[in-house]
Amino acid sequence: MGTYQHWSIVTDQYCQFGKPKLISATRRNKTVREEPWDVVVGDRKTIVAELYPKFPVPEILARARSHIDSWEYSALTGNCEHFVAFVTGHEVKSSQVRAGVVGATVGVGLVNSISENPTFLKLLAGAVLVGGIAVLASGAKEREY
Repeated sequence: MGTYQHWSIVTDQYCQFGKPKLISATRRNKTVREEPWDVVVGDRKTIVAELYPKFPVPEILARARSHIDSWEYSALTGNCEHFVAFVTGHEVKSSQVRAGVVGATVGVGLVNSISENPTFLKLLAGAVLVGGIAVLASGAKEREY
């Protein structure tokens, strides 16, 4: 999904074209929705990360569905990775957010230490560049689906 990974729960429901529906928290919806695969994924290359849930699948689906239209999406505290971690029983955290914050901090520090005149724009560019690289590097173990 560009520079970040999108996390979803694959459900037991199928859309009219035979693909499974996905439950996820998105910035696009500002909450949790159960939507057809293609609405969430589009025409992007699809990767499925292996995740070992701490609850049985029916309980995970019930937990996920109980948050449809009630989860408040926030990139920093309630994003798709937070949501999937929560409904599967894992610690609610986002490796992508953590990597981005650490990377941005390192980027600002690097620009500040090597630039004779560290302007706001230079510091911002360093934060975005190194933060973006850190988010990309934080990817889950992947396999093609």
